[in-house]
Amino acid sequence: MKLNELISHNIDEIQEMLSIPEPYSTFEDYTDFKTLLLRRMEFMHDRLEFRSEAFLLKEKEVFYFDRDAQSFVRLENGFAELVGLLDKYYRNNQKIITAYSGQIEALEDDLFDRNITRVFMDLWFDLKKDLSKLENYYYRNGIVYHEFLRKSHSLFGDLQDEFKDIEDGIQFQSSNINTLKSRLDGVHHYYDSIKSDRLNKTLLTLTVISGIFLPLNLIVGFFGMNTPGLFFSGDETGTQKVVLLLAGVFFVLFLGMPLLHWIDRYILRYVLGRYDFYKNIAKRIDELSERLRGK
Repeated sequence: MKLNELISHNIDEIQEMLSIPEPYSTFEDYTDFKTLLLRRMEFMHDRLEFRSEAFLLKEKEVFYFDRDAQSFVRLENGFAELVGLLDKYYRNNQKIITAYSGQIEALEDDLFDRNITRVFMDLWFDLKKDLSKLENYYYRNGIVYHEFLRKSHSLFGDLQDEFKDIEDGIQFQSSNINTLKSRLDGVHHYYDSIKSDRLNKTLLTLTVISGIFLPLNLIVGFFGMNTPGLFFSGDETGTQKVVLLLAGVFFVLFLGMPLLHWIDRYILRYVLGRYDFYKNIAKRIDELSERLRGK
């Protein structure tokens, strides 16, 4: 059935709207008829895409626009068939959202196991991009569907609860999208923490190595000077003594750094720190007791 066989006005406007390959969700009330365009999600060519479904509502009848045939098909069961199609669309949307949730969960498990893939940022950006698209999709979709319910609820008859359930489902799925975005941001924050921790450990290792070998380089450079009167220059065992000196400095530095760390942790911080801490508390308690006695 052609468009001009269903309506007598605004034909060019609606024809232009239907000629767009994938129009956005919209609802228009033309008094004697209404048009509803809703986008639904689907995976095509291994990527997320949106497909628009168009309906024309005239009195108690519902017509579905077949894009391939470029004509309208009357739904035999009217609004009962319409609510069935909408329920099918949004149940398929929920399956896609669940698939995204599984991908984010797998990414979380890899991070918690410290098993960071080399393409982590590529995966993260792809998920972030798709979730941003879904967020915009559900924002507009929810507004359009709410307007459709508000203007058309008198036509639903006994199906009002079914149409309202679909709106509740849209709100629930939109909430799921926001939750997934928050989880994805948390994954990125944890990824940054792991990368920062690894960088800090690398810098610490380089600092320790530099701290150990810098004095050794200084000693080697000193004994490598070609000047008269240098220590051990006339000693037959000079080389062995220098080697022993280098070895002694190395072991002092190598063992001294953990020793300093242990002293800082268990003596300076734990013993003296606890002592000062409790001493300050005891002092404050004594001051409070003096005040109470004075009263």
